[in-house]
Amino acid sequence: MKNKLSFRFVALLVAVVLSAFTATPSQGQDAAPAPAAPPAPAAPADTFFFQDGDTPAVFLGDSITEQKLYTTLIETYVLTRFPAMKITFRNAGWGGDTAWLSKRGDFDAGLKRDVLDLKPKAVTIDFGMNDARGGDATFTKYLEYTTKLVKDLEKAGARIALISPSPEERYEPGAPAGSAYNVMLKKYADGMKEVADNEKVLYIDQYTPFVALIEAGRKAGVLDAMAAPGDPNAVRLTNEGIHPNWGGHLIMATIILQAMHAPADVSSVTVDAAGHSIISSQGCTVEWQNGPEGQVQFKRTDEALPWPLPTDPRIDTVLKIPGFDPITALDRYGLKVTGLKEVAYALTIDNVPVGVYSSADLANGVNLAPVHQGPIYDQEQELLKTVIAKNDAYFQRWRNVQLYDMPPWLGGNSTVEGIRTAEITRLDTAIADDETSIETLRQPGAHIFRLAPVPK
Repeated sequence: MKNKLSFRFVALLVAVVLSAFTATPSQGQDAAPAPAAPPAPAAPADTFFFQDGDTPAVFLGDSITEQKLYTTLIETYVLTRFPAMKITFRNAGWGGDTAWLSKRGDFDAGLKRDVLDLKPKAVTIDFGMNDARGGDATFTKYLEYTTKLVKDLEKAGARIALISPSPEERYEPGAPAGSAYNVMLKKYADGMKEVADNEKVLYIDQYTPFVALIEAGRKAGVLDAMAAPGDPNAVRLTNEGIHPNWGGHLIMATIILQAMHAPADVSSVTVDAAGHSIISSQGCTVEWQNGPEGQVQFKRTDEALPWPLPTDPRIDTVLKIPGFDPITALDRYGLKVTGLKEVAYALTIDNVPVGVYSSADLANGVNLAPVHQGPIYDQEQELLKTVIAKNDAYFQRWRNVQLYDMPPWLGGNSTVEGIRTAEITRLDTAIADDETSIETLRQPGAHIFRLAPVPK
């Protein structure tokens, strides 16, 4: 991908994918610069970072952000946990990039084109993996441009979260997470914290807990303590030592969301089977129903959905690392039933089997978020699939069409520009359609829960 562009830069696109889907000027047209927006007010310390009206929230970073994995997990968490929140997300990650936006041609022009023209309300910034390759020589530059990013984005009215670089995962003896380079990454992470403290913005240290989990996973035998860098069968959290896989990105998303004060509870209900009554409910409304004799049946309407996680074996691996429990930390979807007479009960949701639980476990309370079948799970997975499709379409629209550098021998051929404009329009429509579907899929519905005794 070339960084110099031979065509006119774009005006605001993203309004086409907001709820009204009203027409806006084409991103191929010139536009007068908008007046500076007032700085976004700082949220209270215990308030969730993302807020109603963040249209859009932007993820800015390097290739780890461009992977669209931790960002998708954060996006699906927010969409499902806050279904009434008006919010959209855009990924502005660029492989090999640095805090001084070295891959975007020019700092000011790149920031304007890729972020400011979107008029973001919230921006996360995750640079450092490439910046620290310069060692001590580029450390001051990193601090300078991280500060400039914060100031320029706040001037435009955006709320900022600075996210430290994630660590490398290698096998060098005596080094943190097996990588001597991590020592330099730690220096850059500490420098980012200084910037965050000076500018009074949220700082998220993902480096330290990520290193700790790599080492805990190796000690427990969950992760390989030694492997060749390119070994595809190695059990680890990164693909090749740098770019996390789904398991590593789940760690990133969990660390980031917790630092943003993301709530843990989806909803919960306590039922008295003996008294045929609902004792309590939180985050949902519940109605007792008279079902077959000996069964427990009720209608549950939640205010949110559980967090959609991808079906990937590396997710299963990372959940085995001691000290890492994102489900308990961020995804508690509770069911508690007292007064049961039999030993075990089969749970169905809308007549679809979802699991068998002992009466003792039900009396203590079970978390249904990890259930991988049933109508609620199917809805979560369809939402995840649609969010991934939307993010892929936006990347295609932004990087491969809008920023396509026409060969000079075409001489600005109007036919080619017409094709580009048509493709941008097609992708704009696809993004808008996906976000319409996302808005529907993120809304929870009413479901019939039934517990039937399992024969001894």
